[in-house]
Amino acid sequence: MEYKPIYTKEEVEELAAWFDSHPYKQELDIGSGIYMKNVSMSVAAMLHTVRAKYDNRTFSGQVYLLFRIKDELLKQGKVTD
Repeated sequence: MEYKPIYTKEEVEELAAWFDSHPYKQELDIGSGIYMKNVSMSVAAMLHTVRAKYDNRTFSGQVYLLFRIKDELLKQGKVTD
């Protein structure tokens, strides 16, 4: 997904549902200096915040990062369906 300054509640809930329904591996290197040792802990913390603040421009970067994490998990074959 392309970066947007504001995401809808539906977009955030769809994203949360994807993470809830797709098991994935715990380590992820997105590149650009972003490495996560425990992806599920990072995702849970970000989802907790963006569910409450999805319509606040300050938190749009976190929503975008969640979309990047999802895309990278799929791209790198780290979704364990």
